[in-house]
Amino acid sequence: MKNTTFLFTALLTAMLAFTGCRWLEVNPDQYILAEDALETPEDLQALLVSCYDVLANLYDGDVQLMNELRGDNTNEPLSNNDLKAVYNRETIRWTSYVGGINRDFFYPVLRVNSLIDSFDLIEGLSTEDQKRMEAEGKFIRAFCFWGAVKMFAQPYGYTSDNSHPGIPLPTYLRDAPFPRATVADTYAQIEADLNDAIANLPEENGIYATKDAAKALLAQVHFLKMEFAEAGALATEVIESGRYSLEQPETDSAFVRLRLPIGSTSSESVFSVYSTLATNDNRTDQFVQWWQPTANPEITLTTEYWDWFQQIATGGAEDSRALWLDYQPTEGKTLLLRFTDHSFFNVPLIHLTQLMLIRAECYGETATNLNQAVSDINMIRQRAGITSSVYLLESSATGDDIITAARNEYRKETLGMGLWVEQLQRRGAMGEDITIRNAPWNCPGMALQFSASEGNVAGFEFNEVGGCN
Repeated sequence: MKNTTFLFTALLTAMLAFTGCRWLEVNPDQYILAEDALETPEDLQALLVSCYDVLANLYDGDVQLMNELRGDNTNEPLSNNDLKAVYNRETIRWTSYVGGINRDFFYPVLRVNSLIDSFDLIEGLSTEDQKRMEAEGKFIRAFCFWGAVKMFAQPYGYTSDNSHPGIPLPTYLRDAPFPRATVADTYAQIEADLNDAIANLPEENGIYATKDAAKALLAQVHFLKMEFAEAGALATEVIESGRYSLEQPETDSAFVRLRLPIGSTSSESVFSVYSTLATNDNRTDQFVQWWQPTANPEITLTTEYWDWFQQIATGGAEDSRALWLDYQPTEGKTLLLRFTDHSFFNVPLIHLTQLMLIRAECYGETATNLNQAVSDINMIRQRAGITSSVYLLESSATGDDIITAARNEYRKETLGMGLWVEQLQRRGAMGEDITIRNAPWNCPGMALQFSASEGNVAGFEFNEVGGCN
């Protein structure tokens, strides 16, 4: 009997539906053995859906906000002390909000490992379904490891051999907790999971992970590893699959291109968290809570971001993305409006615009396919209403011109999605003189602190506290 394989009784009830339930707090009397909980292939599929469920809970705006606060786009939070600790690079073992997110990354992983460990319990499970379920599980596990290592460890390239501490890597079920692996080993595990997922995921899979989603995530991994040829090639495979196209803006909100009406699928989305109106399954509550443009919103953008948008980023008055911003100079802040025209929407995690800009920068870095890179950037600028040749790249643009343009567009298009800080850290690892709010890109405190509960692992190595300011 597999005494380490436990499932919650609720896994066979409402929680297994793709609902907005948070992780349930239960006592041991509520546990049942997997042998009793999982009897049919449908039970396994329900367990797999629950893995997506807890992943969706994680990416409801919390992770995105933590990463925005680590970057240079936002002001100090208004009143929340835990958010202030992230912003000020002073998280400690008892910063509860951060500790909760740290634990939340590993809830989907636990379920994935339970899924994979339970295949031999089920009669009637086809080889095809087993391969697909395992591939979906490994995609989810890789997504969680990827998100966690970017927040709780110094970035790839921080040490020459990436032997610095990464995150725990629970890839199987066991009673004992796992120690931190190195960043090199963490990235190797992520790549192994994604390569397995690419080999066995279907091209079409409804709202769930596909072969393209795994390729797109692996492209991002290679991009942060500064493996530009590999990243560009994978991004190109997804872009040129013919399954995605740029949405055109219909309102002043960027998210309309990615969210569309509830139940719809954006032509730009490669992998998203979906909200379901019929079940009141809203995956966007944290976006709305923190960014809501009230008289005193908790999170605002800096005036420096507004100045950069107006003076450094190309496009000028033609750029319709200025409508996402409400500049309030007397208050010393800029409100971000892109999340707030609706309170209920899908959350894009991987999308076409992102891949086009990654590919463009990769081509600039490798000095290859520059015409395609120019076309990618100009398509995104034209979609934003920019038509003047003054603000569009010329066909003679150099690799350096393309890199600069791709970075500018990436910072605009991913605003509020928590993806900018990792690009600053990558550039620092490449040798650029990068400071983030007057602190070095690799200073202690940039990596968030693990929860105090990790101290239960003998010799667990916590991150250095502070040291940035």
